Amino acid sequence: MSNGTTTLPYDSTVEQIYHVARDVEMRDAFATEVPRLHVVIDTNVLIDYCGIVEQFCADVEKTKYPVMIIIPSVVLAELDGLKNRPELQWFARQATTWLLKAVKEGRTVKLQAAKETQSPSVPLADGDEMRKNDLAIRDCCLYFADKGGALLVTLDKILCLECQKEGLHTCIPPRRSWSSRQLAQSLPLPGVDLTPFHDREAFPRYRPSRTRERLAQTEAPATTSPQWPVVDDDMMEIDDGEFAVPEEYMPAHARDSLHAQMAEHFTLVLKDLCFRVRLESGDNMAVSNSAHAPEYRRKPMGEWTADACLSYLMTKRTFQRPEFMGRFLLKRGQAGWSKGQDWNPVRWEMVLDALEDVGKKFNDGALLSSVSAVRPHVKEVWEAKLRPL
Repeated sequence: MSNGTTTLPYDSTVEQIYHVARDVEMRDAFATEVPRLHVVIDTNVLIDYCGIVEQFCADVEKTKYPVMIIIPSVVLAELDGLKNRPELQWFARQATTWLLKAVKEGRTVKLQAAKETQSPSVPLADGDEMRKNDLAIRDCCLYFADKGGALLVTLDKILCLECQKEGLHTCIPPRRSWSSRQLAQSLPLPGVDLTPFHDREAFPRYRPSRTRERLAQTEAPATTSPQWPVVDDDMMEIDDGEFAVPEEYMPAHARDSLHAQMAEHFTLVLKDLCFRVRLESGDNMAVSNSAHAPEYRRKPMGEWTADACLSYLMTKRTFQRPEFMGRFLLKRGQAGWSKGQDWNPVRWEMVLDALEDVGKKFNDGALLSSVSAVRPHVKEVWEAKLRPL
């Protein structure tokens, strides 16, 4: 296990996003522009609700609604900076890893280009320096509002008000029970059929804590009522002078949803590593029809499981690989998947140690940084006492 004092290799995820976005911009330079509604996502939404944004994108692709998710360039810069915040780095790394995948696909997610700005040369007024990122997001919204319409999704009430003054549509996600369907309901489009958009699911959520008493808070599945912990009045979260309900933290929910996040995230990180290794080695990765070929040869890389990624990497270097590691990293819904609370803490640590070993053997900054970021969360969810039934 890492002691946390070693300098990790460079994580190039954000750099890769910029590079891929430039390639997409050049590829589409002469394409006919299709009128779309542009949903502009703020940093705080990607930190708290990245999974919902991801589900919304998948739902939009199925419905074929003319909607494009826009990530302002300043938001990507903010996410990169949040990787150095201990309480937020795990969530920031999940967001940037998913964005790399989504921008590569180029279907419903786009990074704001340098030229896509309403007022690129207007100097900041006195007192605006502290708000320059918010002003940049507002400017991004104004630009895309003229290109088919824009909806800003943010948790920042002040930014919302500023955008509303400019006649822009805005959406503030609720503190609890937000979903792809609710986001679709906020779209300023006529006649949106909400049926194909996912509502709250019967699975718990795990997102950053606002009180900072823990690394995260949980949210009960849609089919159950939240069980609030008993707290004193001075432990209530206060926002803009209003009292909010105390944060929920259910250890069983935390274990299940953190485990699901780990499976999703590390599968993406391992795929990116395999892509790099394949390019460096010059391997021919054409899909094989042979029943005797290994799993990673029988499917395109985009469909590889974490286990297939590990099998491929094992052909290049030797590393720790517990026999259950592939099953632990199965994504929810895949055959053989088990909930996080069904794996004992020793196995959680064994998987993290093995992932760390892979990162070291291949000198992969994204993998090593992700392992380092999630370790405190794993420690916390297993140290929290389960309530008696």
